[in-house]
Amino acid sequence: METAIGITVFNKDTIEIEKTDLNGYFQIELPKETDKLIFAGLGYEWATITVPKECETLEIILFLAATYDFMSPRKVDRLRKKEFDKLPELHSQAFQKGLFKTEKTCVSRRFEPDFPELDEIRRQHKLTKKQIKAKFKELEIGDTVKVPSESWSAYTDSTAFGCLVTGTIIGKNKKKRGYNLILKVSNSLCENGQATYNGKKVEIGESITHNMKYFKIVTE
Repeated sequence: METAIGITVFNKDTIEIEKTDLNGYFQIELPKETDKLIFAGLGYEWATITVPKECETLEIILFLAATYDFMSPRKVDRLRKKEFDKLPELHSQAFQKGLFKTEKTCVSRRFEPDFPELDEIRRQHKLTKKQIKAKFKELEIGDTVKVPSESWSAYTDSTAFGCLVTGTIIGKNKKKRGYNLILKVSNSLCENGQATYNGKKVEIGESITHNMKYFKIVTE
Protein backbone atom coordinates (compact mmCIF):
# COMPACT_ATOMS: atom_id res chain seq x y z
CA MET A 1 0.00 0.00 0.00
CA GLU A 2 2.86 2.41 -0.75
CA THR A 3 2.44 5.42 -3.00
CA ALA A 4 3.68 4.80 -6.54
CA ILE A 5 5.73 7.91 -7.36
CA GLY A 6 7.01 8.83 -10.82
CA ILE A 7 5.03 6.17 -12.67
CA THR A 8 4.86 6.92 -16.39
CA VAL A 9 1.48 6.72 -18.07
CA PHE A 10 1.52 5.77 -21.76
CA ASN A 11 -1.25 5.42 -24.29
CA LYS A 12 -1.62 2.18 -26.24
CA ASP A 13 0.99 3.44 -28.75
CA THR A 14 3.47 3.76 -25.84
CA ILE A 15 3.54 7.55 -26.13
CA GLU A 16 4.12 9.17 -22.74
CA ILE A 17 1.19 11.32 -21.66
CA GLU A 18 1.66 11.82 -17.90
CA LYS A 19 3.58 10.92 -14.73
CA THR A 20 2.32 10.35 -11.20
CA ASP A 21 3.27 13.04 -8.66
CA LEU A 22 4.78 12.67 -5.19
CA ASN A 23 1.41 11.52 -3.88
CA GLY A 24 0.86 9.02 -6.67
CA TYR A 25 -1.78 11.16 -8.40
CA PHE A 26 -2.11 12.01 -12.09
CA GLN A 27 -4.67 13.79 -14.24
CA ILE A 28 -5.22 13.27 -17.96
CA GLU A 29 -7.79 13.93 -20.63
CA LEU A 30 -8.38 10.84 -22.72
CA PRO A 31 -9.25 11.27 -26.41
CA LYS A 32 -12.42 9.43 -27.41
CA GLU A 33 -10.44 6.92 -29.45
CA THR A 34 -8.18 6.01 -26.50
CA ASP A 35 -9.41 3.40 -24.06
CA LYS A 36 -6.16 1.71 -23.06
CA LEU A 37 -3.40 2.99 -20.81
CA ILE A 38 -0.06 1.50 -19.80
CA PHE A 39 1.55 2.20 -16.42
CA ALA A 40 5.30 1.65 -16.11
CA GLY A 41 7.81 2.47 -13.41
CA LEU A 42 11.25 1.40 -12.29
CA GLY A 43 10.95 -1.62 -10.01
CA TYR A 44 7.31 -2.26 -10.95
CA GLU A 45 5.62 -4.65 -13.33
CA TRP A 46 3.97 -2.91 -16.25
CA ALA A 47 0.17 -2.78 -16.15
CA THR A 48 -2.16 -2.36 -19.12
CA ILE A 49 -5.72 -1.29 -18.34
CA THR A 50 -8.87 -0.69 -20.35
CA VAL A 51 -10.82 2.44 -19.36
CA PRO A 52 -14.61 2.48 -19.89
CA LYS A 53 -16.13 5.83 -20.96
CA GLU A 54 -18.00 6.22 -17.66
CA CYS A 55 -14.83 5.67 -15.60
CA GLU A 56 -13.46 8.98 -14.30
CA THR A 57 -11.51 7.94 -11.22
CA LEU A 58 -8.67 5.58 -12.06
CA GLU A 59 -7.26 3.83 -9.02
CA ILE A 60 -4.48 1.46 -10.01
CA ILE A 61 -2.50 -1.08 -8.02
CA LEU A 62 0.96 -1.94 -9.33
CA PHE A 63 2.98 -4.99 -8.38
CA LEU A 64 6.64 -4.76 -7.48
CA ALA A 65 8.86 -6.53 -10.00
CA ALA A 66 10.16 -9.68 -8.37
CA THR A 67 13.09 -11.98 -9.15
CA TYR A 68 12.35 -15.70 -9.25
CA ASP A 69 15.45 -17.90 -9.03
CA PHE A 70 15.60 -21.54 -10.09
CA MET A 71 12.01 -21.59 -11.38
CA SER A 72 10.63 -22.43 -14.78
CA PRO A 73 8.87 -19.60 -16.71
CA ARG A 74 5.61 -21.51 -16.36
CA LYS A 75 5.91 -21.63 -12.56
CA VAL A 76 6.88 -17.95 -12.42
CA ASP A 77 3.76 -16.94 -14.33
CA ARG A 78 1.67 -19.25 -12.18
CA LEU A 79 2.89 -17.45 -9.04
CA ARG A 80 2.38 -14.05 -10.65
CA LYS A 81 -1.17 -15.04 -11.67
CA LYS A 82 -1.89 -16.06 -8.07
CA GLU A 83 -0.92 -12.56 -6.90
CA PHE A 84 -2.83 -10.92 -9.76
CA ASP A 85 -6.03 -12.69 -8.68
CA LYS A 86 -5.80 -10.85 -5.36
CA LEU A 87 -6.34 -7.45 -7.01
CA PRO A 88 -10.04 -7.09 -6.05
CA GLU A 89 -9.18 -7.89 -2.43
CA LEU A 90 -6.25 -5.44 -2.43
CA HIS A 91 -8.42 -2.73 -3.96
CA SER A 92 -11.00 -3.21 -1.22
CA GLN A 93 -8.27 -2.99 1.45
CA ALA A 94 -7.01 0.27 -0.08
CA PHE A 95 -10.56 1.64 0.08
CA GLN A 96 -10.96 0.63 3.72
CA LYS A 97 -7.67 2.34 4.59
CA GLY A 98 -8.90 5.54 2.91
CA LEU A 99 -6.35 5.34 0.10
CA PHE A 100 -8.96 4.80 -2.63
CA LYS A 101 -12.30 6.53 -3.14
CA THR A 102 -14.00 3.45 -4.63
CA GLU A 103 -14.32 -0.03 -3.21
CA LYS A 104 -14.24 -1.61 -6.66
CA THR A 105 -12.18 -0.53 -9.63
CA CYS A 106 -13.96 0.73 -12.73
CA VAL A 107 -11.18 -0.31 -15.10
CA SER A 108 -10.62 -3.77 -16.54
CA ARG A 109 -7.26 -5.46 -16.54
CA ARG A 110 -6.00 -8.77 -17.88
CA PHE A 111 -3.15 -10.86 -16.56
CA GLU A 112 -0.08 -10.44 -18.74
CA PRO A 113 2.37 -13.38 -18.80
CA ASP A 114 6.05 -12.50 -18.50
CA PHE A 115 6.76 -15.03 -21.26
CA PRO A 116 3.86 -14.74 -23.76
CA GLU A 117 5.94 -16.38 -26.50
CA LEU A 118 5.91 -19.62 -24.49
CA ASP A 119 2.22 -20.08 -25.18
CA GLU A 120 2.91 -20.07 -28.91
CA ILE A 121 5.89 -22.40 -28.47
CA ARG A 122 3.75 -24.83 -26.46
CA ARG A 123 0.98 -24.63 -29.06
CA GLN A 124 3.41 -25.36 -31.90
CA HIS A 125 5.00 -28.20 -29.91
CA LYS A 126 1.60 -29.74 -29.25
CA LEU A 127 0.66 -29.42 -32.94
CA THR A 128 3.98 -30.97 -34.04
CA LYS A 129 3.53 -33.87 -31.63
CA LYS A 130 0.03 -34.47 -32.99
CA GLN A 131 1.33 -34.44 -36.57
CA ILE A 132 4.15 -36.86 -35.72
CA LYS A 133 1.71 -39.22 -34.02
CA ALA A 134 -0.61 -39.16 -37.05
CA LYS A 135 2.28 -39.74 -39.47
CA PHE A 136 3.68 -42.59 -37.38
CA LYS A 137 0.28 -44.27 -37.38
CA GLU A 138 -0.01 -43.80 -41.14
CA LEU A 139 3.35 -45.40 -41.99
CA GLU A 140 3.36 -49.15 -42.58
CA ILE A 141 5.93 -51.95 -42.70
CA GLY A 142 7.48 -51.97 -46.17
CA ASP A 143 7.15 -48.20 -46.75
CA THR A 144 10.27 -46.40 -47.93
CA VAL A 145 11.32 -43.13 -46.27
CA LYS A 146 14.28 -40.78 -46.26
CA VAL A 147 15.71 -39.58 -42.95
CA PRO A 148 18.29 -36.88 -42.11
CA SER A 149 21.68 -38.32 -41.26
CA GLU A 150 22.58 -35.75 -38.58
CA SER A 151 20.70 -34.29 -35.60
CA TRP A 152 21.42 -30.69 -36.67
CA SER A 153 18.77 -31.04 -39.37
CA ALA A 154 16.08 -32.26 -36.98
CA TYR A 155 13.81 -29.25 -37.29
CA THR A 156 14.78 -27.78 -40.63
CA ASP A 157 12.65 -27.74 -43.73
CA SER A 158 12.83 -30.96 -45.76
CA THR A 159 14.57 -29.11 -48.61
CA ALA A 160 17.45 -28.20 -46.29
CA PHE A 161 18.19 -31.68 -44.97
CA GLY A 162 21.27 -32.02 -47.15
CA CYS A 163 22.42 -35.58 -46.48
CA LEU A 164 19.58 -38.11 -46.42
CA VAL A 165 19.58 -41.84 -45.84
CA THR A 166 16.93 -43.96 -47.54
CA GLY A 167 15.50 -46.96 -45.76
CA THR A 168 12.63 -49.44 -45.77
CA ILE A 169 10.52 -49.72 -42.63
CA ILE A 170 10.94 -53.18 -41.12
CA GLY A 171 9.56 -52.39 -37.66
CA LYS A 172 7.79 -49.80 -35.50
CA ASN A 173 7.57 -49.15 -31.75
CA LYS A 174 6.81 -46.36 -29.26
CA LYS A 175 9.51 -47.10 -26.70
CA LYS A 176 11.40 -44.46 -24.68
CA ARG A 177 8.67 -41.83 -25.23
CA GLY A 178 9.41 -41.76 -28.93
CA TYR A 179 7.91 -42.88 -32.21
CA ASN A 180 10.61 -45.21 -33.49
CA LEU A 181 11.01 -46.59 -36.99
CA ILE A 182 13.34 -49.54 -37.61
CA LEU A 183 14.79 -48.92 -41.07
CA LYS A 184 16.82 -51.15 -43.36
CA VAL A 185 19.19 -48.82 -45.21
CA SER A 186 18.83 -49.06 -48.96
CA ASN A 187 20.55 -45.92 -50.26
CA SER A 188 22.44 -42.77 -49.29
CA LEU A 189 22.11 -39.27 -50.73
CA CYS A 190 25.29 -38.03 -49.09
CA GLU A 191 27.88 -36.43 -51.37
CA ASN A 192 30.52 -39.12 -50.84
CA GLY A 193 27.99 -41.93 -51.21
CA GLN A 194 28.75 -43.14 -47.68
CA ALA A 195 25.66 -43.46 -45.52
CA THR A 196 26.05 -42.05 -42.00
CA TYR A 197 23.58 -41.77 -39.16
CA ASN A 198 24.32 -39.60 -36.11
CA GLY A 199 27.99 -39.56 -37.01
CA LYS A 200 28.34 -43.30 -37.48
CA LYS A 201 28.93 -45.05 -40.81
CA VAL A 202 26.10 -47.27 -41.95
CA GLU A 203 26.40 -49.88 -44.68
CA ILE A 204 23.64 -50.58 -47.19
CA GLY A 205 21.52 -53.40 -45.76
CA GLU A 206 22.17 -52.48 -42.11
CA SER A 207 19.35 -51.48 -39.76
CA ILE A 208 19.00 -48.18 -37.88
CA THR A 209 16.42 -46.94 -35.36
CA HIS A 210 14.99 -43.56 -36.22
CA ASN A 211 13.00 -41.57 -33.62
CA MET A 212 10.34 -39.42 -35.31
CA LYS A 213 9.97 -37.38 -32.13
CA TYR A 214 13.29 -35.65 -32.77
CA PHE A 215 13.85 -35.99 -36.51
CA LYS A 216 11.70 -35.18 -39.49
CA ILE A 217 11.32 -37.69 -42.27
CA VAL A 218 10.70 -37.41 -46.00
CA THR A 219 8.30 -39.97 -47.40
CA GLU A 220 8.46 -41.08 -51.00
